[in-house]
Amino acid sequence: MDLHHLQWTKNVRRSDNKWAYSEVEDSKLFKLAWKDDEANANRPDRDDLILLRQNGYVTHLVKVLNRQAEREDWQGDYNIYRIVEVLWAINFSNPPIAAKADEVFGYSAVLNFQGGNVMKLEELPTFKEAWESRGGITAFQDYVQSKLSDISNPRSTS
Repeated sequence: MDLHHLQWTKNVRRSDNKWAYSEVEDSKLFKLAWKDDEANANRPDRDDLILLRQNGYVTHLVKVLNRQAEREDWQGDYNIYRIVEVLWAINFSNPPIAAKADEVFGYSAVLNFQGGNVMKLEELPTFKEAWESRGGITAFQDYVQSKLSDISNPRSTS
């Protein structure tokens, strides 16, 4: 898995507190929704990668497939979307501790990132503070690749 396009994170949540997008399996496409902010939805470029977070976990790694945001025909909240492909997702029936957001990101301040807008990692002061001395975005991408691989293929402890 090549994560050199990993530049973004986005917090997602459902109003009923169930897992968002839990039905979407690896390699499947879906419409990643935004609430009322088309400019923010257009920030990631096509082929950029986004780590989705919810309930304190990293739940998905997705790849943006379309060039710009689109709108559903109905009016209301969350009718703005980007088409994304799931590259990785947790086991929602038994979420591993290793998928906790602070574990995957390598620092606890990531838990403070709320709201539903996409955030560019290198623009976040806490990201810079946590990763600048450790090699910046490239080191982070390598770290996340290792973490996601370990979560997907846990090592035997026996």
